[in-house]
Amino acid sequence: MDSRVKEIRENEKNSHIEIYSKETLYHTESWLKKPIKTVEDIIPLLCDIKKVQALDLGCGVGRNSIYIAKEFKDKECKVDCIDILDMAIEKLNEYATQYGIEKSINGIVNSIEDFKIIKNKYDFILAVSSLEHVENEAKFFKKLEEIRDGVRDNGIVCLIINSEIKEWNRETYEELEPQFEINLQTDILKSYIEDVYKGWDTLKNCVVKQEYDIPRGGIVSHLSTNVITYVGKNR
Repeated sequence: MDSRVKEIRENEKNSHIEIYSKETLYHTESWLKKPIKTVEDIIPLLCDIKKVQALDLGCGVGRNSIYIAKEFKDKECKVDCIDILDMAIEKLNEYATQYGIEKSINGIVNSIEDFKIIKNKYDFILAVSSLEHVENEAKFFKKLEEIRDGVRDNGIVCLIINSEIKEWNRETYEELEPQFEINLQTDILKSYIEDVYKGWDTLKNCVVKQEYDIPRGGIVSHLSTNVITYVGKNR
């Protein structure tokens, strides 16, 4: 792992520790307030599955995975939750206990690139603003294919990936190096996703420009990004 990736991961670690220490899942005005709308929309599509097997890559403290387990509380459900940050998994387990779904949550401390996805294991795989933190482009592309192969027939993939990311100091307007291992051009990334999932039923495929602030080592960085959302169903 090169020095740039190490620096990015250290900065991301510190930023998320700050957020997770101050905010409470579902009881805050930050992005931890609720699961993403796209995940909420997918849940009804999985209701006919007797035993739901899900994988949340880059789960954090469980913004989406806790919600999934709660929604399927009355049936068999297991959510494998992967995050590189020990504190995130600790908090995830605390929230799982708080909501009475600890048997459905399987927290695993690991990097996304090192976690091996078993073929045909999952009904639902999601990666929300996490694949851009895979170590390099070769491993990123391989992981997209692993995700595809890990989904069963009629299973669903939800990918939300930042592209063409720019950051600058909110106070001084100084341009900063984006703290993301992967920062591809929007059209290139979108085309690659469509190629990997060719033959799938596309349920959602869009690009939305977003801007928001994020703490970065004593400063506040203003971030601009084109967010690609792809939701596909395996035939």
